[in-house]
Amino acid sequence: MQLIGSSAIVTGGAQGIGLAIARRILDEGGSVLLLDLNREGVEAAAARLGADAGAPERVAAHAGSVASAADVDAAFDAATERFGIPQLLANNAGWASMSPIVDTSDEDWDRVFEVCVRGVFVGTRAFGRRALAAGLPGAVVNTSSLNYMAATEGLAAYCAAKAAVSQFTKVAALEFAPHGIRVNAVAPGITRTPMSEGGFLGGRMGEEFIAHTPMGRFGEPEDIASAVALLMSQDAGWVTGVTLNVDGGAHIRGLHNYWDTMQAEPVA
Repeated sequence: MQLIGSSAIVTGGAQGIGLAIARRILDEGGSVLLLDLNREGVEAAAARLGADAGAPERVAAHAGSVASAADVDAAFDAATERFGIPQLLANNAGWASMSPIVDTSDEDWDRVFEVCVRGVFVGTRAFGRRALAAGLPGAVVNTSSLNYMAATEGLAAYCAAKAAVSQFTKVAALEFAPHGIRVNAVAPGITRTPMSEGGFLGGRMGEEFIAHTPMGRFGEPEDIASAVALLMSQDAGWVTGVTLNVDGGAHIRGLHNYWDTMQAEPVA
């Protein structure tokens, strides 16, 4: 595949899906800045990525919050100085908490929206301002979730936030299309990441996920990264405003009751 540009930013890039996206961008010949709240983690991830690719000069790390315009602007400035104005952006950072609506705190609700929704907005705005000013084409891929369309008990904030991400993606696609910038989203199903390994992959919860996934396995970060790379490439040059389900077919069957399943089998 030929990426639409060579300079990229990936948020939530220190681990999991974000790290896999960054690795795939490197494999396709791009350069990437990882933005993550965890300074130690993101710097270690960038060093490891650069060493593995034999190209440390094509990887950079920046610590900051995706919800902070100042932090995001600083990351874009760093990427521009190092690799040129970014033409690729993966808004991947996310956060979730689980509880029934009546037990959900204001702080948890706000935190989910701060990272998952405000983070996508702030990143896309920063990207658009720079790309439009320079007259550059580009591609933005936002990480939504199967939960944007498939609701489940105990995850009201996350489901609502990911629905917002997918709808925001459509509006951004409309506004940026005349400027040669495409905006899409991927909606992962259950994927093997540090977050999901905290209780979603084993026991009854894992069995329910497999039972609701026609392809009969958990997703891997590389599965999501491959879809993101496609949407960032010239091969998807006529695709914008979509949320692509990358879930082994789980959107067909829907989801089980997360909350009841978790309560029936406490996480060790």
